[in-house]
Amino acid sequence: MKKLTLVALLSTVSFSAFAAEPCKPYVSVNAGYSWGFNGKSTYTSYNNFTSTSPTYTRALGKQPKGMTASFIAGYAFNDAMRAEVGFDWNPKLKSTVNIFNLETQELGGHATVAYDFNNNTAVTPFLFGSLGFVSAEATIKASNRADSSTLNTGFAAGDTFVLQSAPAGTAAVADIVSKKSGRKTLMTYKVGMGLAMKAGQGVDLEVRYGLGGKTQDWTPITDLAVSNASGTAATGTNIAKTVTIKQMMDHSLTAGVRFTF
Repeated sequence: MKKLTLVALLSTVSFSAFAAEPCKPYVSVNAGYSWGFNGKSTYTSYNNFTSTSPTYTRALGKQPKGMTASFIAGYAFNDAMRAEVGFDWNPKLKSTVNIFNLETQELGGHATVAYDFNNNTAVTPFLFGSLGFVSAEATIKASNRADSSTLNTGFAAGDTFVLQSAPAGTAAVADIVSKKSGRKTLMTYKVGMGLAMKAGQGVDLEVRYGLGGKTQDWTPITDLAVSNASGTAATGTNIAKTVTIKQMMDHSLTAGVRFTF
């Protein structure tokens, strides 16, 4: 009887040691990698600067990918339910759209509800769901043969390409090194799972995998073209004045440290 009582007591202590500490705030810092998939770009191409051709929908030549980081403040209501608010930063997500390369920077925030599956081991799995927003800005550059199948098949090896401003209805062009888009605020969502491991008193290591996306389209490219000759107007499929990024989805994998107060 004493042995059973001792086993029950030790089990309770073990369970409590690795459960979320109820009614306590915490903060966590996470960093990792994000990569998009299933994205579509809609670009309008012109045979010349004064006429139009149909709009084509093509997959991104190279999906966006890059580092991601977040700072999270949370509160454990009990040993299972938690709520969080967080600040997100994606410093440079690189992708290729037709004849353009995009480097997108995103700043935003999110609100999350998490559920812990507490057990008597050192590792606690959890599920989470988030809603939020990002403010996105893209730096646009000319693509190259390695990145763009359009340029790879349409031009000779060794060709170099320049970005040009391409105002509608005119044949006048000007070479530019790059162009920044206007900022666009996009709603985001994410669901995922994670693992938390007790590393000390009030300290947990955690890993999170998320699957999410943006609920709106975004048009970072207008009145731009790419030519293989400096100062010469692009022709045919190289004149792509408008590119719209469809509702992009992405994976993310991050690791970090959680501090409970």
